[in-house]
Amino acid sequence: MGAAVGPIGRDERIALLDILRGIAVCAILPVNIIVMGTVGSTKGLTYPARWDGDWIAWGVQRLLLEGPARGLFTMLFGVGMLLMLRRAEGDRPDAVPFDIWTRRCLALLLFGIVQFAVFFWPGEILWTYGIAGLMLLAFRSARPRTLWIWAIVIMIGLSAFRTYDTAKTAIGHERAHVAEQLQAAGQPVSDTQKAALDAARATQASLHPGEESIAAEVRQRTSLGSLFGWSAAGWAMRHIGNYSWWGVMESLGFMIVGMALFRTGTLTGAAPAGRYRMMMIWGLGIGLTLRLCDLAWQARTGFELDLDRLNMTASVLRSLLYEPARLALTLGYVGLIALLFRGSSSHAARAIAPLGRMALTAYCLQSILTSLLFYAFGYVGAFGYLALLTISVAIWAATGLFAAMWLRHFAMGPAEWLLRAIAYAGSRPAARRDPAESSPA
Repeated sequence: MGAAVGPIGRDERIALLDILRGIAVCAILPVNIIVMGTVGSTKGLTYPARWDGDWIAWGVQRLLLEGPARGLFTMLFGVGMLLMLRRAEGDRPDAVPFDIWTRRCLALLLFGIVQFAVFFWPGEILWTYGIAGLMLLAFRSARPRTLWIWAIVIMIGLSAFRTYDTAKTAIGHERAHVAEQLQAAGQPVSDTQKAALDAARATQASLHPGEESIAAEVRQRTSLGSLFGWSAAGWAMRHIGNYSWWGVMESLGFMIVGMALFRTGTLTGAAPAGRYRMMMIWGLGIGLTLRLCDLAWQARTGFELDLDRLNMTASVLRSLLYEPARLALTLGYVGLIALLFRGSSSHAARAIAPLGRMALTAYCLQSILTSLLFYAFGYVGAFGYLALLTISVAIWAATGLFAAMWLRHFAMGPAEWLLRAIAYAGSRPAARRDPAESSPA
């Protein structure tokens, strides 16, 4: 296979993309670590809600990271396709890059299986990226305007589906409320009302697990055989269940947004500073406003399921605005990061860039380190969210140090090398760094 279709060299890398990718892979950990390190539905929190370190840290994460961290990570995947397939464009396009991209997506499916079966992270995103990446080929040559139209159509569809699903749940809770009142008055309830009440009570009970149920889940996730079963069941529910296509379409939408931003130069750092300022002001302004309203509404009931204080309109509106708020925040972060780091050679930029160059390796290391801590050493369920956030920061430091040291000797991370070895079948991507190169930025 000729050099024309080989992996992108170090001198071709775009600094802003590496920084964005490094920040994204770090930002996604405080969101994922909730599932990794807690049991039941408590998220490491103690109900009812209160002004303590755990709840404040969770609120900050919910306001700033949940959704947009994944959105930023996903957008950059779409950019990766354009970078890989740009050698197939022009007057004399070559079909080989399409084969490479297809094998890369299939390799991501394999990485996703390894994530849940070996690293015990059932919430991994690589399987979803592999499927969405294959669908992304249909948009490879689209212009920015067309890409934005498709992205908006997908976002509207996702919002409509989320709203419909929420409405069904809210109707069930309203039935449960009626059934609760009827039972209190000593009157009979229908089978439908009883089922709704049982479901609502089960949800509420999951927020207040007893010591026995907590101990049972800890035992399940600290024994190898039952841990595999837990991980496999969680992975199957997320990735091959009825709702798995929701995640695929969500990823596809944000990948298309990333492609549109790349084609206009926004993600390369080539756009005017005014564009980044507008993205930051409008994105953060709209996104944070919607998120704050959402948190304020949840706070009315102490973030619990309170059948007496449910409001159908508010519940539906929250679901309808989730994707717009998430997209707005993601775009706001792109603007902010570009303004801070575009053309920057600061110590912060030099520390973040290696993580961006080894984002897949860093993502795998997050799964490995958390599995060792929570499952091998038995600390699952032992920490509140403030402690989990502190652990996330420690993992950032560990993976950042590893990436910087590794890139002193090698051209790419081990996971990146394996992915490229599979994608460029028959070729041998260089693993060791050319001694003549300068140290990685």
